[in-house]
Amino acid sequence: MYTTLYNNIVKKLSKNDLLAKYNEKNSILLTIYIQGISVLDKVFHLLTEEYSLILATTQEDFQAVKEVRSDVFVHRYAKYPDLKRAKWFLFSQDDEQAFIYLLQHNATKKYVGSVRVIFINEHTPVQNMPMQRDGKVEGIEHLTKDLPICEISRLALIKTIPEHKDFPMTQLRTLLSMALMSATRINFFLYHYSRIFAIMERSLHRILKRQSVAFEPIGDAVDYYGVRFPFVIKKEDFLIAGEKTEGTMGQLTRHYLKELCRNPESFWQFIDNNPYLERSDIHLDRICQLFKEHGNDVNLSILLEDQKVDLTT
Repeated sequence: MYTTLYNNIVKKLSKNDLLAKYNEKNSILLTIYIQGISVLDKVFHLLTEEYSLILATTQEDFQAVKEVRSDVFVHRYAKYPDLKRAKWFLFSQDDEQAFIYLLQHNATKKYVGSVRVIFINEHTPVQNMPMQRDGKVEGIEHLTKDLPICEISRLALIKTIPEHKDFPMTQLRTLLSMALMSATRINFFLYHYSRIFAIMERSLHRILKRQSVAFEPIGDAVDYYGVRFPFVIKKEDFLIAGEKTEGTMGQLTRHYLKELCRNPESFWQFIDNNPYLERSDIHLDRICQLFKEHGNDVNLSILLEDQKVDLTT
C-alpha cells in the first residue's frame, strides 16, 4: 500500500521538487530524496541541532520540569479540581527515583517538553508503579517481580511550540513527542530494565509501533484523568526492536549516546548523588568502549547486550 502511494506521489513531482507529505490518518512520513537531502535528514537535524534532549540533574533543571508540567497539565486537567490543587502532580517522591528528560529549543533556550522514567529496584522506597497506585491498573503483579523495572510517565509538550518552516505544527508536535520517547529508549540502553511499562493514549502507542517499539497491551482502558491504556515491553522484545530501528529513533539513540560518551561528567554525578543507583547498574562505560572499537555506526543490538566492559585490563 505504501509503495503504491509513494509512486503516485512521485508521478506528480518534477525532479527539483522536495516533498514531505504527512498522512494525518496514518501518521506516515514519506521520504523523497533530492540532491542527497531527505526528510529523514531534516528530522534528524530538527531533533539534534534545533532541539536537544537533556537529562535533568540540577535544581534549575527540576524547576524547568515543574514549569513544563504546569503549562501542560494544569490547563489540560483544569476540570479536575483535586489535580489542579495537587502540587504532587508537578513534582513528587516518584521523581526522586527517576530519570527526567527535558526537551530544549536551542535557539530560544526554552524548554518545551519533558518525560519521566521512574525506576524500581531493590533499593527504592516506592515499590508500586504510578499506574498501579494512581491509575488503578490491576492484575500485573506477576510482571513486576523481576527488578529493575520502570514506568514511562509525565510526557508533556507545551502548547506554544515555535513554528517551523519545514514542518506543519501537527507534524512538528508528533516529531517532538517522538524525541521525548527516544529519551526513554536511550535510558534503557544505560540501565537495563527487565520490563518497561507505560500507560498512554492509543495515538502514542501507534507512533512507537511505527518505530518498531511494540509495547504490548496488558489490560483494559482506565480513566486516569482521561482514557489511557496500560502497556509493557519486555527486555527481549526491546532487543529485537533495537535490531530493527535504524531509522529516526535509531539515529537519535546513537547520536545522544555518543554525546554522553563525550561529556559524561554530569551524568555520572547524577548517578553518584542518587541514593538508589550504583555505577555498576549503568552500562555507559561499555557503550563508550563499543563506540571506540566499532566506530560511530555500531549496531544498536550490540549496545544492548548485558556483558559489562572491564576497563582495568
